[in-house]
Amino acid sequence: MSEKSKSERLSETITLLKKLPTAGVPETTYAYCRVKTLMSKWVKDGLPASETIDFVTHWGVLTLPVVEGKTPSLELKSK
Repeated sequence: MSEKSKSERLSETITLLKKLPTAGVPETTYAYCRVKTLMSKWVKDGLPASETIDFVTHWGVLTLPVVEGKTPSLELKSK
């Protein structure tokens, strides 16, 4: 499988960041800013990443794949 292009990574980042406020994660929170920072880095360098983020009421595991056909995910789990 080929790697994702920068434009694919950017499009997926925009989509996920737009969904966070509708899921109850305001843009002003640490969790939102951390997701945005990690995804911005992923768009620029294209390296896979995974990190657990504290969303206060949940833990979120952000996974950023580089293989085409796999989308980034943010899995939230209750504390």
